[in-house]
Amino acid sequence: MLFFVVVPLAAAFVCLAAKKSPRMSEYATLAGSVIAAGWVLRLAAGAAGGTVYFSRGYTLYCDSLSAYILLIISLLSVAASVYSVEYMRGELKAGTVNADGLRYYYFLLNLFVFTMMLVPLANNLAVLWMAVEATTLSSALLVGLYRKKQSIEAAWKYIMLCTIGITFALLGTFIMYYAGAGVVGAHGEAGSLNWTDLMRSARLLNPATLRLAFIFVVVGYGTKAGLAPVHNWLPDAHSEAPTPVSALLSGILLNCAFYGVMRFAAIVGVSCGPAFVQDIMMAFGVASVVIASLFMLIQLSAKRLLAYSSIEHMGIISLSFGLGGIYGLYAALLHILNHAIGKPLMFFVTGRIHSVSHGARLDGIRGFLKMSPLTGVLGFAGIAALAGVPPFNIFLSEFLMLKGLAAGAHWYIMAVFLIASGLVFFSLLRGFGGMLLGKKAKNPLPGAEAELHHGPSHEAVRTWWPASVMMAIMGAGLLFLGLNIPGGIDHLITRSMGIFMGRGSF
Repeated sequence: MLFFVVVPLAAAFVCLAAKKSPRMSEYATLAGSVIAAGWVLRLAAGAAGGTVYFSRGYTLYCDSLSAYILLIISLLSVAASVYSVEYMRGELKAGTVNADGLRYYYFLLNLFVFTMMLVPLANNLAVLWMAVEATTLSSALLVGLYRKKQSIEAAWKYIMLCTIGITFALLGTFIMYYAGAGVVGAHGEAGSLNWTDLMRSARLLNPATLRLAFIFVVVGYGTKAGLAPVHNWLPDAHSEAPTPVSALLSGILLNCAFYGVMRFAAIVGVSCGPAFVQDIMMAFGVASVVIASLFMLIQLSAKRLLAYSSIEHMGIISLSFGLGGIYGLYAALLHILNHAIGKPLMFFVTGRIHSVSHGARLDGIRGFLKMSPLTGVLGFAGIAALAGVPPFNIFLSEFLMLKGLAAGAHWYIMAVFLIASGLVFFSLLRGFGGMLLGKKAKNPLPGAEAELHHGPSHEAVRTWWPASVMMAIMGAGLLFLGLNIPGGIDHLITRSMGIFMGRGSF
């Protein structure tokens, strides 16, 4: 398990040492991400067949749920590494970063991937907390990479709010330790914070204490996961970070934080019964979907629009997970993968549009499809997927959630979700539809004139063919996963569902 975690760490220090060769940082990052992904694929194949991996003392532990999240992290890190070459070469050429800035970018990018890979491997809940906090520290430096007023402010806001939030999660972890200190000791592991030990003893733990712990954990990790109303850091951080970093933040970092909630939920659900967990998660889910859909109506920045879309989709995951049962759990886990493909692809598309527009206001960018047909088509696929249009992948997971809502007679929640989904569809189509197909505005909104001056008709799109191939594969994945779920993915999801339905291996 440690091999593929050490690989991005080693790549990070290679990038830091490559002072005279910026290309060395690119090659080290690409090689490290591909090697780690190949190793994770082997581990995921074993986990899909029921194999459970653990280290001496069970500090590190990998079951089907861990392998599923690791697989998404590793594949998305490959995509971000490939796209970074194109994007950062453009930034270097434009003078936005210098050679040293490029080297530090790749160092921090690999460090960020390293910290995210630690999260699903942590069996000890204290180690899990430290890993989630480490993701904040490494990614905050990437958010403020450009050292502009807005980016530094966004990075500072990100650190402050997430650190305050994660402190609540730490308090919840302390309370969980208190609840299990005496009981778990009867099984030979006195004072253990290992998730496996706590799961074995979950029925013996004090339900009132666990309820309190879970509330703190949901608020704490929910802040990092972008759940409303504790989502305030997310739009600024996603909009100011370099585009590949925005893709990682939205596509997988949010899910790493939500992974912490899921691990605690498994323990609390056994001790307190599923209703308590379901009510809290569904409340956060509905709030996130509604608040995000309303804020999406007034966004003029493409990246901020995508950021609020991430809040909406994390709300869908929380709502589905809270719904529980076969439909809800499958929908939540599948939606994690679906969103991790669709949202990064749209950030990559937005990055290319940004490279020729020198700005990301939606009212200042028009007609990009004519300039770059491939990127434009992929953009439309991404919009359709994020809006839940069939036959793309996100429609499938949302449909399963709606089926679960109907089966549970949650008609009011279904009505609210469908109305919010209509607002999301309108916002995405209005914003990105105009960017890709629209004509230059005759009377742009105040402040848009400078961005209109740099529209697609004035500059060629700078592309790198491996990045185009990678984006095309992601676009094809949006359609493929909407029509067919591969057997390996299905096995990982169904085995992960067993953890929350009393059939997991721990």
